[in-house]
Amino acid sequence: MQSSKSLCRAQSAITRSVQHLEAELGTKLFERHASGMMLTDSGDVLLARADRAYTEMAAARAAFEGDAGNKSWRRNALIFNLDIGQRRLRIFIELAEQQNMAAVARTLSISQPAISQTVRQIEEDVGVTLFRRSASGMAPTPLGAVLALHIKRALAEIRIAEDEIGDLNKMARGRVSVGSLSVGRARLLPRAIAQLLKEFPNLSVATEEGTYEHLAMRLRSGELDFILGALRPPSRTVGFDREIVAYDALAILVRTGHPLLKRDTISFSDVADLNWVLPQRATPTRESLEAAFEKRNMPAPTVKVETADLSVTFGTLVQSDLATAVSKYQVDNDIPNPSLCVVPFALPETRRPIGILQRSGGEPSRAARHLMQAIRDIGKQEG
Repeated sequence: MQSSKSLCRAQSAITRSVQHLEAELGTKLFERHASGMMLTDSGDVLLARADRAYTEMAAARAAFEGDAGNKSWRRNALIFNLDIGQRRLRIFIELAEQQNMAAVARTLSISQPAISQTVRQIEEDVGVTLFRRSASGMAPTPLGAVLALHIKRALAEIRIAEDEIGDLNKMARGRVSVGSLSVGRARLLPRAIAQLLKEFPNLSVATEEGTYEHLAMRLRSGELDFILGALRPPSRTVGFDREIVAYDALAILVRTGHPLLKRDTISFSDVADLNWVLPQRATPTRESLEAAFEKRNMPAPTVKVETADLSVTFGTLVQSDLATAVSKYQVDNDIPNPSLCVVPFALPETRRPIGILQRSGGEPSRAARHLMQAIRDIGKQEG
């Protein structure tokens, strides 16, 4: 009765909503007693994640409230309570991300008029223009982008709740989404995934590869559980919690039969005379190698080819006397022998941390925590 008054809804409607939720999740959320209803363990899990979801939407509302130029917005708009249905929320998010109505229509298999109508209804309800229309597409306004970000995070909390309830009920289901940078995916991540699935065979893992900037954006929006790879400087990881799980160093790679390999001893001057195939500037590998040269008072490496594609890198090395620098993990896992060979020359100056990035203030799912623990265990074994 108290819930009915607080929500201004009929008791029968609340009962039907709870029953629908329980049927959808496949578990009881309440224990019914003569004196009332008490949350089950599954109910506690859902409540905690729902609270986090609505905290995200409260942050979105606060952003609208703090916008001095925005006087027409409606504080009680349905979208701030996620009360417009999953389909409309998905349309809003996809349009904010893809910024093209035709692309969203293909992604969601709906008509463009349906998308246009949904956006118009949301904007009318909020009382604010959320997208800028142009010949090239529909870009979110600053407030539209903020709203989309918090909706993504809120829906991620609900997704995690479903997984954790399954785990609680011994179904150990769920999906972990990992942003994988090149060094992390060479050895640590494959071994950790194998260990996770051996212990929890009903879980699944999705990896996403891309630039650090792209993966960081996905992590901030809650679409990734964490990122694994070479840790960037603290100035580039603001808003994330950093955790070192292993260390890496660079090795120099050339083709088998390279003139450098015929020398009895190899000096840093010999290395400095090489021409290189390296990733673009501001990548950890490039920065580490350039820092090693600087510490030895040598000019920066002479880069003849810039590429982050290992197949292009290795193919170029096989056909030339160029050299590259690669992670020790890539040497062990990705080098196609016998075409290429590691130069017997150590680069201790290039030692760098490999680690996990999580969104500050986030609460990863149990499945994500299991995978991160597997990565930590393997990192300790690697030394």
